[in-house]
Amino acid sequence: MEQWRPLGRLWRFNQRVSRWRAARAIKEALRIAYPFVLVMTAIDVIDQSFLASNGFFFQIYHVGDWLPGLELWQQLIQVASTVINGVVAVIIAFTTGRYLAKTYRGDGQAIGVMSALAFLTLNVNYDALEQVNRTTGEGMSKFMEPNLGPQGIFLGIVVGLCVGWFATHFMQWLTRWQLKHPRYQLSWTGRVAWPLTAVLIVTIGIGYGLSWLTAGGLNGLVYQGLSELVANPGHRGFVILCVTVLNNLLWWLGLIGPVSLAGNSAVTSLQNLAYAVQHGSGWGAPNPVTLHTLGDAYANFGGAGMTLALLIAIWIGSKQVSYRRIANQTFLPNLVNLNEPTLLGLPLLYNPILLIPFIVAPAVNVVVAWSAITLKLVPPIVYPVPSTTPGPLIAYVGTGGDWRALALSLVCLGVSVLVYLPFVRLLNDQGGANHGA
Repeated sequence: MEQWRPLGRLWRFNQRVSRWRAARAIKEALRIAYPFVLVMTAIDVIDQSFLASNGFFFQIYHVGDWLPGLELWQQLIQVASTVINGVVAVIIAFTTGRYLAKTYRGDGQAIGVMSALAFLTLNVNYDALEQVNRTTGEGMSKFMEPNLGPQGIFLGIVVGLCVGWFATHFMQWLTRWQLKHPRYQLSWTGRVAWPLTAVLIVTIGIGYGLSWLTAGGLNGLVYQGLSELVANPGHRGFVILCVTVLNNLLWWLGLIGPVSLAGNSAVTSLQNLAYAVQHGSGWGAPNPVTLHTLGDAYANFGGAGMTLALLIAIWIGSKQVSYRRIANQTFLPNLVNLNEPTLLGLPLLYNPILLIPFIVAPAVNVVVAWSAITLKLVPPIVYPVPSTTPGPLIAYVGTGGDWRALALSLVCLGVSVLVYLPFVRLLNDQGGANHGA
């Protein structure tokens, strides 16, 4: 099938990128991490939707009234989630370093372990180490646990690539050096120990230095800077549009959740709620256009990048078995706005072809929703929305059951599917072999 010329150029660019060592290493890392993230997200769906008091299905079905041993179930689910969530980024670092080393014909296993150790070293909680002998230090984790989960994917990739390249070349240099100096015997242990020592010295130095600047380590510093960069976009539609575009670009890079779109506790949302309680409606609310009323309600429901629409586009337009399988596996998490498995499974992260609709679809939805609210075709969302509310129902619930908000949500979903379809078909028509996990 003949493709529109820009799409053909995009495919050729994608082909060139896919031959890069780093791109192949990243894709392999995401493939290995996908089943772990899928299981973790399935557990989170149960925890956040059915067992948490602010979960959508918990409130709809009054789970707390009929499920015996609710606290025990919550603890068991949280244990499973914590265990898997605590290794996702470590797996990414290990696999990225291992696969990159293999492309250079290096010792993949040893270098993968180095990469994982380097990542953990960068996420040591120095506050806990300093307080270890004090009462206030008891119970503090020795690692920055939030950085070990999906939030640490970007740092895991960076560490894996850096350590994979450095350690491979260092070990190869040691081998060449030994050949030139046969008097000095250097065993395999020595060839591993020297680069490992160098990696630990560098990462410990970086981690300790950053501990004086921020309590969140290198990953926390990045997230803190990004959050402050886009904080308080106000009521200007263009600024909200720019923040939405930047947020989705960061997600595509593996920086999961740097900008919080959920505004139930934001000052503007509380003002809107107070107005609605007083007047019985959201019409005329003081803050109709905010990051929450546009982004959370219409632009990114189903997960950043409107990935719920991507799954529907795959069902409609893709003939690749792997893509359709992943769409089936990740639909339920996407429906309740947990899309990490989709990002890793296809993979969508670092995929040049899917980057464009991943950014464009939410941006178009912001414009559509802003126009509808400004023209007073729909009221803004003013009521608190339960956690993990199915994406298409967020605006409906947030407006107190206004059918026009539901209709607008479905329009945004349909528009997003149309945005994704040409790119899904591009992968389908010119992709050749299956690319999914």
